Amino acid sequence: MRLLLATVVTLAINTPLHAQAPEAVVDRAVTAYKSIKTMRGSFEQTLRNPLTGSQPRPALGNFEQEMPNRISIRFTDPDGDRIVVNGTVAWLYLPSTNPSQAFKMPAATGGGSLNIIEQFLTAPAARYTMTSAGTASVSSRATHAVKLVPKKAAAEFTQATVWIDDQDGIVRQFEIVEPSGLVRRIRMIEARINVPVDKAAFTFTPPKGVQVIDQTGAR
Repeated sequence: MRLLLATVVTLAINTPLHAQAPEAVVDRAVTAYKSIKTMRGSFEQTLRNPLTGSQPRPALGNFEQEMPNRISIRFTDPDGDRIVVNGTVAWLYLPSTNPSQAFKMPAATGGGSLNIIEQFLTAPAARYTMTSAGTASVSSRATHAVKLVPKKAAAEFTQATVWIDDQDGIVRQFEIVEPSGLVRRIRMIEARINVPVDKAAFTFTPPKGVQVIDQTGAR
């Protein structure tokens, strides 16, 4: 009995109070995500290619989201790039690289990187092997990081890391490794939950003279 008591006391002393199981961290994020009706804020996106070792300048932008299926992403650097999902159709317009074309596609395939958060938090225990990835301050918020490896091959990524806010359970940052090897990181600079959003943000009209590449199958 004394040996057992000594073991329990030793474990209690040597186990950090802030240590959390990855499943518990993700469960908190799942609960927080279910409470979100609208969200708006700003973000930073960084793309890294391990093959070239290049470190391009981060892209910056603003977003508005209305659950379950409307999102507007407006880049400010590079200025003018847009991703708009109105619930059924997604628009992709990137004048920084292709000013003469806009792509129209089914919403399920064109929601943009911010929408991938829903994939992280939908039945995560069944879909991913989860391991702790440490702690970090993200945009001045204390977070726990969890690494997610799909149990079955995923088209979007081979692995992901999510940084989840210790206080409110919001995903403050995520990083995915795409099948091509490209590493994409999204950091929420600011995220405001359940605030008014601009309904007009979820509509998009291609600029005059821009060719629309329609991939919806509509005739």
